[in-house]
Amino acid sequence: MRKTRRSGSFFLILLFNILLNFRLTVPGWILLGLHFIIPQYIKWWYCLVYFGVFLLYMLVWMLVLWGLGTWAGSVPPTPPVQNKNPYSVKESDLPWNQKLNKNPYSVQSNELPYQSTQNKEGD
Repeated sequence: MRKTRRSGSFFLILLFNILLNFRLTVPGWILLGLHFIIPQYIKWWYCLVYFGVFLLYMLVWMLVLWGLGTWAGSVPPTPPVQNKNPYSVKESDLPWNQKLNKNPYSVQSNELPYQSTQNKEGD
């Protein structure tokens, strides 16, 4: 995953999360509709309490995700480990012309592969 220094506004991301999780507000809308059908049993502030709990849930969830993101970003990188395999090839054991390109027949750019400076047709 690409790491960037740029981050969005907390409230803009909270609004986007609310829009993505809008389906969680359906019980509040049902409570509001039932208030207009049977107002003596279901009060209007029941739906406000539900919407408030929904917003509190979204806010806490965003803070948890933000905290996990900062915690994961603060982990120090692992130090390099020394290769203790006696059968592996070390960089110092390679000839000078293979350090840049380990395969002498591959071409890394539009240049020709390494060729000898001697004339092959004869002296």
